[in-house]
Amino acid sequence: MPKFIEKVENLLSKPYRIVFVSVLFSLFLFLLSACFIEVANFAYGFTLALVMPIIISYPISKIVFGYTQKIKKQKQELVKLDTINKKLFTLISHDIRSPIATLQSLVYSMAFNDFDEKTEKEYLGRLSKHIANLDIFLTDLLQWSQDQIQDKPVNFTLFKCNDILTQIGGLFEGLLLEKQIDFTIGDLDSTIYADQQNYAFIVRNVLHNAIKFTPKNGKIHICLKVDGDEVHTIIKDSGVGLSKEEIDTIFGGEQLFTQLGTSEEKGTGFGLKACIDYLKKNNGRLAIESTPEKGTKVAIILPNSSLKTK
Repeated sequence: MPKFIEKVENLLSKPYRIVFVSVLFSLFLFLLSACFIEVANFAYGFTLALVMPIIISYPISKIVFGYTQKIKKQKQELVKLDTINKKLFTLISHDIRSPIATLQSLVYSMAFNDFDEKTEKEYLGRLSKHIANLDIFLTDLLQWSQDQIQDKPVNFTLFKCNDILTQIGGLFEGLLLEKQIDFTIGDLDSTIYADQQNYAFIVRNVLHNAIKFTPKNGKIHICLKVDGDEVHTIIKDSGVGLSKEEIDTIFGGEQLFTQLGTSEEKGTGFGLKACIDYLKKNNGRLAIESTPEKGTKVAIILPNSSLKTK
């Protein structure tokens, strides 16, 4: 039955189809009645049976079609919002509960133990780092959800990367110090033509992943490389690396790739998937080169002028 209803809906999805069906039905009724009732002027009756459905059904079908399209659009928006809500709940349950539990543990320890000044400073430092990381995640989550719900257009501008990349490096200073990672910065003097907020979101997530999967005393290097009309933001680490199958999972379909970091950091894989979506909107792409146990090189590739977007 649902398939039959679907076929009927498809048949009547356009005004001209409704008119055509109305004309056929009208002619059928006229011819059927003509078989049992004598018609004084067959040609006149046939013409009326042909013309009247067109005059009546076409404007009505146009109105109905308009309302149908509105309903379909609203239905699509509801499905989209439901998908966003499900993702948000998944992210909140995985990526927020864990750091909040850590924060609770640290606060409890500080509240119910008499620490010396050195230990207290150490705990306060750890508390500050966890709050900063949670703030970064919530900022990204808020930006992503607003962009999805509002269907926000990409705000293309030509901008220098120096300040953005330096600021992002500073955001992760606590994590880098905690894992004693040697973080080095190369040439950052290039321009990119993209949405600055989208670009910052992408770099934050890729760099956060690099930190997560780099062991203590590892290395991370970030730099820019111009290649024709493109700029590559390269983030290279000495972390655990990825297999070809894992890279295929990252780029394939809706499935999210996730695994524990080198310090048991948890994640959902949402950030990387969102990065790929943002890059598509900004006429860019993500390139990953990696070997298990030998590190990963991620290139965020974007245009360096408006010419490539035209």
